Amino acid sequence: MSVIKFFFILIVFSGFVACKKSLTEVPLDFYSPENSYNNKAQFESALADIYLKVRTYFYAASDAAANYDMMGYDADFADNLASTNSVVPYFRWNTLNADNGFANKWWGQLYKIIAESNTIINRAELPAAKWASEAEKNAVVGEARFLRAFAYHFLANMWGGVPLVVNETTAPKFDYTRASQDDVYQQCKTDLIFATQWMTGINNQISGRAPREAAFSLLSEISICLKDYAGAVKAADSVILGGNCRLMTSRFGKWSSFSSNAPMYQGAYQPWGDVYFDLFQDGNFNFKEGNQEALWNIEQSSTVIGGNNTDVNASGGFFVMERWWCPNPWRLVDLDGKPNFLQDTLMGRPNGALTATKYADSLIWQYKGDWNNDIRNSKYNIIRTHYWTNPASAYYGQPITRANMKDPSLFRAGCAPTFVKAVSCVHYKKFQDPTSKQWHDNGRTYKDWYIMRLPETYLLRAEAKMRLGDLGGAANDINAIRTRAHATPVTEADVTIDLILDERARELYMEEFRLNTLMRLGKLTEYLSKYNGDVKETGYTPDPKVNKMPIPNPVIQANTGASLAQNPGY
Repeated sequence: MSVIKFFFILIVFSGFVACKKSLTEVPLDFYSPENSYNNKAQFESALADIYLKVRTYFYAASDAAANYDMMGYDADFADNLASTNSVVPYFRWNTLNADNGFANKWWGQLYKIIAESNTIINRAELPAAKWASEAEKNAVVGEARFLRAFAYHFLANMWGGVPLVVNETTAPKFDYTRASQDDVYQQCKTDLIFATQWMTGINNQISGRAPREAAFSLLSEISICLKDYAGAVKAADSVILGGNCRLMTSRFGKWSSFSSNAPMYQGAYQPWGDVYFDLFQDGNFNFKEGNQEALWNIEQSSTVIGGNNTDVNASGGFFVMERWWCPNPWRLVDLDGKPNFLQDTLMGRPNGALTATKYADSLIWQYKGDWNNDIRNSKYNIIRTHYWTNPASAYYGQPITRANMKDPSLFRAGCAPTFVKAVSCVHYKKFQDPTSKQWHDNGRTYKDWYIMRLPETYLLRAEAKMRLGDLGGAANDINAIRTRAHATPVTEADVTIDLILDERARELYMEEFRLNTLMRLGKLTEYLSKYNGDVKETGYTPDPKVNKMPIPNPVIQANTGASLAQNPGY
């Protein structure tokens, strides 16, 4: 059973729970704090709401590129060209201040996850909560403590020291103070140690809910933050050597015999794909679907109510990575004024906004001469040549070039590499393009998406080994991923934190929370200077202060009972 179905079954079930008669003045026909946390089903319904928040906040809040602002948008992964010939900045980093919308949004969202987690953790211990066993209670509490640690690790990495709230807030409070960054990390570690002892293992967990293995992987990162590198290796070992998870090294799942005539969209269909392609196809994302490197995913569904489809937005839901993080060759016009056609499958209906930086487009793929070897850069996974697909065009079937475009300045926005992992292999065909008559999903996808995947755990272990001085061991972990990708192995002499960041980019592009990673490592301003399109286009030097986010002004101003110190420089 998926977490989407689980969530709605619990809502239906809760209606029966609330109908019991009572002589006490407790609301019986709607949920209140008094009657919402009495049994396992009600606690798990509260957990389901946190998972819904994770999906919404991190991936599917609106029909906008800003859904992906944690993932390297306007950092080193993607520039927003918005179908133009110049970068439209999301941050304009040196103007970042305490009224910034990103900082205010994420501060509030992360603390909402923490607040709901605290309520579950605290109320699980109250007499009103009836448990079948201590283990049943601890499994629920462990999951809530994992989710709390998940939220706090973003706050610690991106803001430094923040208010540490570990109890349910039942009355207004105006005297918060900042704990140290290490204290926040230590609270994450404490929560995660409990979580790893009690959470359900991945082989028994419901799809969409975090398993024990996800807690171990996050514990590895937190241990690195606390400079407990041996502990980080041990936590990662629990996932990598735990017996349930492994890297997928051969083709698997529903699409292993898929064929396509993309990107020309004419001529015979040919076999298409490799194991990396299979990792990102609908029906292949979950452990229970045979994918043993999937640790924790959001869940999407085109048919289930609440599955982020037309019941939340008439245009088809808000998981719009395909729409906002791909170029748009179908909107270009040829030299004769003929518009290109939208052609479905492996292109979808992209908007031409988020466009790979030079770093993600080409630099990382030139390493060790592996351009043609690394399957992550194969034609199945990155489409680099786009074609005129309108039969009425004199250029039909030819590659789109600056020379045969009416406006050559739009070439990059229209013909930048398409990372196929963002695109659905076959769409559900809910919308029809008025010109080409092709049926598509209006840029929406209903496949799941990774929050955590096993290669990240390998790269965390490599980072920990590197910091322990075990460069050979770090190289081995990096090579586990590179070998699967058919890339040239690295040697211990190659191992640096920049190599690990490059390997994260090659393997986890569009998946990892890149902004969080760069801030954790204190590398944001360096990577902005080297790779950010707006920084390079306008020629400014990012201020070192932006390695940490500002605490939002409304938060500081509302905290009238104590001083909540701002981060330096803001």
